[in-house]
Amino acid sequence: MSGLFISYRHEVDAGWAGRLAADLKRDLPDRPVFHDIASIEIGEDFGIAIERALGHCAVLLVVIGPRWLDVQHPHGGRRIDDEDDWVRIEILTGLQGNLRVVPVLVGGAALPRGNQLPDALKPLVRRNAHEITDKRWDYDVGELVKALGRIPAHGAGRIVAPPAVTSPPHIPVANALPAPGTVFRHGPDFPELVVVPAGRFLMGSPENEKGRSTDEGPRHEVTIARPFAVGRYPITFAEWDAFVAASATTHRPDDKGWGRGRQPVIHVSWNDAQAYVTWLRDRTGQPYRLLSEAEWEYAARAGSQTRYPWGDAPGKNKANFDGSGSQWSNRQTSPVGSFAPNAFGLHDMIGNVWEWVQDTWHDSYLGAPDDGRAWEEGSDSQVVRGGSWIDGSDGCRAAYRRWDSPGLRDDNLGFRLCCAPPIV
Repeated sequence: MSGLFISYRHEVDAGWAGRLAADLKRDLPDRPVFHDIASIEIGEDFGIAIERALGHCAVLLVVIGPRWLDVQHPHGGRRIDDEDDWVRIEILTGLQGNLRVVPVLVGGAALPRGNQLPDALKPLVRRNAHEITDKRWDYDVGELVKALGRIPAHGAGRIVAPPAVTSPPHIPVANALPAPGTVFRHGPDFPELVVVPAGRFLMGSPENEKGRSTDEGPRHEVTIARPFAVGRYPITFAEWDAFVAASATTHRPDDKGWGRGRQPVIHVSWNDAQAYVTWLRDRTGQPYRLLSEAEWEYAARAGSQTRYPWGDAPGKNKANFDGSGSQWSNRQTSPVGSFAPNAFGLHDMIGNVWEWVQDTWHDSYLGAPDDGRAWEEGSDSQVVRGGSWIDGSDGCRAAYRRWDSPGLRDDNLGFRLCCAPPIV
């Protein structure tokens, strides 16, 4: 078995892990890379699924960032101390199996000391770690690639690819959806989805909100009558490039040298997004579509009614927009998942890239639907939401809205998907 399994904390280390996975797939194309628990089907036992995936691997790479030890369980205490923690299970399975376990230190992190780890994981500190620095990323990854090339595959000496997805699993997308917060996807090349609960909210902004535009009113209540599945992240270059590889499109967007992989896809128009949606529907048999504008704002707010999902102040390093304090602000897009998710478990709803929605542009919400469906008549322009890496804080508020031509491609334009029957 020759695969590489990347273990990481979604909450704090997703950006590093995604970038590493993309580089390893590029530089070691003959070695399968497993790096996401989203490929585990709902209802499947984590321990069995992880053990099976690790059974295809020769190496377990444990990505450790500065906050890796500190991630807390929702009910209190460190996640690493929870026997059901999936990172702990991955490491323990690797330590107990016939794998090379390599701690990969990122973001200036140090290898934990033995007294900082649960007893079962203390052997990890005796494993020689590999450090990858942000300033020398390409060189450090290159050295890791050389080292991995010297590690022989175990088993019969043959390359075993991950199990093929011969047909998409049936994931219900209406009232029978799994519990809110559940993450799933329909195949390894398709976007991760998060189940968002039903509910109601006030769409738009109050008249006294700082930075408000008149097109954000009148504020009105919208009811989302049923749960629906929303893309965990904006569509990535990896997901778009799978679309290209399937010969379903000839449009290969320019990444401006910022990288592909887990970078959000850019230079895609509303028309391009619709073509991708059609391809996904054909491949999976599932009702993929763009979100309506109301669904987008409901998902972005995640129960909040403040200027941003986290409060009324822009804060520091909460998202990627001009002045947000992130390393990418006003420079380029950031790898998806580089910031904490909102209360629904969705990343990058604010900043990074503008996201196309299904609705056409209207100058106000007078006459807007109150049931979450798309408002599609009356204009030749399409709505975009969320702001981007180059926009200021006022343009990245949860209520802010803008329009663009459906054929426009730009370096701050992307999109996110929904998987649910349209509201009619």
